[in-house]
Amino acid sequence: MIDLSRAFKAFDHYISNYDTSIPSIHLKLIHTYEVVKVSDYLCDQLQIREEDKLLAALIALLHDIGRFDQWMLYHSFADYKTVDHALLSSELLFEKHLIREFIEDNKYDDIIKNAIEQHNKYQIDDGFDERNLLFIHLIRDADKLDNFRVKEEEDIEHILYKTVAEVNKETISPKIYEQFSHKQLIYGPNRITHLDMWLSYIAFIFDLHFKESLIYIKDNHWVERSFCRIHPIHDETLKQYQTLEQIALDYLEENV
Repeated sequence: MIDLSRAFKAFDHYISNYDTSIPSIHLKLIHTYEVVKVSDYLCDQLQIREEDKLLAALIALLHDIGRFDQWMLYHSFADYKTVDHALLSSELLFEKHLIREFIEDNKYDDIIKNAIEQHNKYQIDDGFDERNLLFIHLIRDADKLDNFRVKEEEDIEHILYKTVAEVNKETISPKIYEQFSHKQLIYGPNRITHLDMWLSYIAFIFDLHFKESLIYIKDNHWVERSFCRIHPIHDETLKQYQTLEQIALDYLEENV
């Protein structure tokens, strides 16, 4: 059985090794706790049995555990410029055996490992059975859903490392505009501007697996709230930006 209270205590102990007053560390700490909450919400909406709900919560708690080392080593969360944080999380848990601090029973190890390693991939690898895919989809959706909260509550500078005024002056790269227009998840390395990066976060909606996740986005008006945080000052860019917002809103209407 999964003892979630033990897992949280172990996580708090692990985090005590890091300075949580550092904005980026604090951001990922709060994100972790919030992803657990969103995971619980999805499991309730999907009427998932209690044991699986606890397993999904444990995966949510551990999915970004490598982020803290990533920041301390590279001062960046950009995986394609530093290290794949999901694989780093998996390495800490299963190669350095940290997983036993959070759960004694090893019968869930494969599911936990697979879900964590797949949670940030542009596309899920082939070959997983339905049970593994359930937890992979749960953590991928929960992670993306909380990113909308992060993008609203956190200072833009802590997210994009640019001021709002600087981002407002930027343009949208053609490749990013094309991918968003075609309702595609945006491939990280294609991003050039910080405005591209912002749009890539909103484009998470195109990769959500569960209808309940799209309902969550729509009911909380996350698309509108995200677009409202940035105001491009160049007329052509503003026009493109407004077009992409409508595409996102139409997508929600069509799929919920």
